[in-house]
Amino acid sequence: MPSALSRKLAVANLYREKIVQQPQTSKFTPRKLPASQRPEELTLNGALSHLDDVAFLRLPEVKAITGISKSSLYALIKEKNFPAPVRLGARTVAWVRSEVREWAAERIHASRSVA
Repeated sequence: MPSALSRKLAVANLYREKIVQQPQTSKFTPRKLPASQRPEELTLNGALSHLDDVAFLRLPEVKAITGISKSSLYALIKEKNFPAPVRLGARTVAWVRSEVREWAAERIHASRSVA
């Protein structure tokens, strides 16, 4: 009885042969790439990100994610230790979700590497 690896190799070879035997067409049909394969674009601060992934968090969501109070958040922002909010309107600000997540990941990494 053939092993699982040899069966997979046999299937892969059959698949490859089937692709090679098919006639090549010269027509190119563009298709929309999945979000994970879309080209990255520069943001205002020069960092690369997917524009489709931009989402905003309001203060209650940021507090829930970080576990930090409003006054502590604004103190960290003043010290340049937390991402600054984006002004959405005359009296409305929000944080970029990816920046808050990145900050949280850095905090976890710093906490784990110290010990």
